[in-house]
Amino acid sequence: MSVIIFSILVSLANANWVAFNDCVYRDGQRIAKNITKFGIGRGNPHPESGNLLDQSNGSDTGAKVTFLEHKSTGNSINSATDKAEFANGSDAANIFNDFVDATGNMSYNDGPGWYLDLKIEGLDSAGQYTFVGTVQRNGGGGYKERVTNWKILDAKAFKNESSKGVHTISEDSIEFSTGDNSSGYVARWTGIQSGDDGTIIIRTSHSIGSDNGGIDGAHAYKGYAGGVFMLEFHGRGTSVKAKRKLTTMWSLLKSTY
Repeated sequence: MSVIIFSILVSLANANWVAFNDCVYRDGQRIAKNITKFGIGRGNPHPESGNLLDQSNGSDTGAKVTFLEHKSTGNSINSATDKAEFANGSDAANIFNDFVDATGNMSYNDGPGWYLDLKIEGLDSAGQYTFVGTVQRNGGGGYKERVTNWKILDAKAFKNESSKGVHTISEDSIEFSTGDNSSGYVARWTGIQSGDDGTIIIRTSHSIGSDNGGIDGAHAYKGYAGGVFMLEFHGRGTSVKAKRKLTTMWSLLKSTY
């Protein structure tokens, strides 16, 4: 009977993991072990798609990421190596500094309407995830108008827990300056549950404009598409109904002895 109890408990347990990706890595930059380097843009030397790794042990998480650019006009996104750092004590520094270098950014097209999709598939539709993304062009005050809109798509559940101080448009859409992200802001959603297909999309673009609820004074098309991101798997959630069933079963098993 103890074997049955053990099997029940093991079936509910899941090996959680955390994965980091540097979207604009170049040789010589600081990077921890087991960090992937998927990216996109002119000058990008790395694959645009692949599976994330568990940072703790290098194992394949089964979560596949793919960058998909939707152009507007002019140049495509550039993979730029502008030097940058995250402000000490900021959300970005606290989450990323031990693993990746803030240097580098994926830029923008030469007109409004562009966006970059980070497609994440192979997720456990019964599991819960956290996504965190950010970028810092480090252009100073003159680049403050360069704003990125971050949006989560195709998830059936999530909670916006982005940095305090970001501009929140809705639960699924936020903005902050990435031309001068001196505050070290991040876009963060927790409690993410994908649809049945195990896929979500994180979409970055320029500001949607103040008329649509975006940041006032933001540039019409300049905003950075990304720099680094983290995905964390928290395991499968257990419903109240399932928990009650387990408690009842546990009680029955105990009463047998």
